[in-house]
Amino acid sequence: MMRLKISLLSLLLGCSLFGSEHGLPADENFQVETLVSGLMDTMELAVTGDGKVFMIERTGRIKLYDPVSKKTVQVAALDVAVRDKTRKFDNETGLLGIALHPDFTKNQWLYVYYSPAGMSHSQLVRFTFDGSGLKDEKVMLKIPRDRGNSICHEGGSVEFGPDGLLYLATGDNTNPFVSNGFAPIDEREGRKFADAQRTSANTNDLRGKIIRIKPTDDGGYEIPEGNLFPKGMAKTKPEIYVMGCRNPYRFTVDSKLNILYWAQVGPDASKKTERGPSGYDEINQAKKAGNYGWPYFSGANEAYADYDFKTKALGKVFDPLKPMNFSVNNTGLEQLPPAQPAFKTMRHSCTCVGPVYYSSAFSKSKNAFPESMDSSMFTYDWNNGRFMIIKLDDKGNKLWEEPIFKKHRFAHPFDIEFSPDGDLYVLEYGSGWYDNKNGTLKRIRYSKKAVAIDTKKLDPRIAGLPAGAPGTKMISESSCLACHMSNKKSIGPSYFEVAKKYSARKDAAEYLARKIISGGHGVWGDQPMPPHPQHNIEQTQQMAEAILKTKDMKEKAE
Repeated sequence: MMRLKISLLSLLLGCSLFGSEHGLPADENFQVETLVSGLMDTMELAVTGDGKVFMIERTGRIKLYDPVSKKTVQVAALDVAVRDKTRKFDNETGLLGIALHPDFTKNQWLYVYYSPAGMSHSQLVRFTFDGSGLKDEKVMLKIPRDRGNSICHEGGSVEFGPDGLLYLATGDNTNPFVSNGFAPIDEREGRKFADAQRTSANTNDLRGKIIRIKPTDDGGYEIPEGNLFPKGMAKTKPEIYVMGCRNPYRFTVDSKLNILYWAQVGPDASKKTERGPSGYDEINQAKKAGNYGWPYFSGANEAYADYDFKTKALGKVFDPLKPMNFSVNNTGLEQLPPAQPAFKTMRHSCTCVGPVYYSSAFSKSKNAFPESMDSSMFTYDWNNGRFMIIKLDDKGNKLWEEPIFKKHRFAHPFDIEFSPDGDLYVLEYGSGWYDNKNGTLKRIRYSKKAVAIDTKKLDPRIAGLPAGAPGTKMISESSCLACHMSNKKSIGPSYFEVAKKYSARKDAAEYLARKIISGGHGVWGDQPMPPHPQHNIEQTQQMAEAILKTKDMKEKAE
């Protein structure tokens, strides 16, 4: 009875009993509502000045949600290249990014980045929205891409900065699976698909970059001042603002300070060796143009050693002050700009960055997020769905960070954006790796009145694991959810398939526990399982025990 009284009192008093070191509201002050369901492999969203939401699906469809009618309509279906059944071609291609022109209300221009079917390039284009569909496609920029050989890392985010410049992120277009989690610098003949020196470290290539251009009214673009290389400089591309990126996935431009932030998915190395650093994700910050080091450096400029993939011999460690690109696949400058360290590093997962929030932009909204969240950048993890805010000062320096929305459940959040009235829209990709049909558009709305949260609601990716088991909880908070589901194959086998294969072994739990820590390759196909050294053997044994129970649970259910 006392616990019930305390619970009711806490709801009446708002967040006073929930507390936060930095004065943030309680999770109960944020209400999460699903607005649209049944989306397929959703990628990015863009919100109009009157609150409508454009949503894109990797398979080429562009949809528009109207918050007044609460209806969703399809406005276009582009013919795009998507992954083939062998998973050797076009692994991460398709319709990848969308942004609205700052004067969209007047000119109705929107910009998308996609991979045309049957082509060996991706392209940035401008469309005009006529109220029901898209017309007048103007191709602004074509970026060549290599195909086959399990190549991935396409990037694709598109966004405008507050000064009207358009940014586009591109990945290194390289196979990341054949370098043992270290720098992909394979210079052997016929292996350029495994050499990111031809892209990220190539000053004459637009892959592995963040591009910055100034769109013109005729559908073309100009080169703005302050990019990394001046127009006309030999062996360079003037569109480059940032180079040395692996797979820059989701970026934002601070609407007040005009600072660029982007998240970078890291490599899979389980620990630091003489070849180079352990794998981890980065959040990067660019106050001006620069080189961010890939594939020669990672994190705080931790250097890789030059490595001969033919002889297995280690060479010199790369120098961040004077990085040199001597690859046979390089068409650009040999001496590169000095490498810049990451703004923040974290354990390997799949970190994304969202907007920097300023309460002054929503001063007329009754649902605006509180001033305690002012000047904070929202970050989120595609794997485990966790959100974080990073508090910034007036120069973009980090003051502190703290988790937010901890009690709410998100399945592969892939893009977030504030609406004009101060709500935060969240686009969920869906539970699997490809061909999802359960993507959603959700709305997070702040309220001074706290509302109880149903914390028993399961993430759809762990439905089928034993509820309440310690191992289930750890799986729900780990990067395992990137590749596995309980009863359905994703990029990796389902937990039921794993349990069925190994349950007859007397040492099944211990075997799987060690496999989770060390990773593996070849048991379930070409896709490797990255190691998880952040877990100890006791934790992974509990995870393995939860996985093994799925076989009995499914058989009983049948």
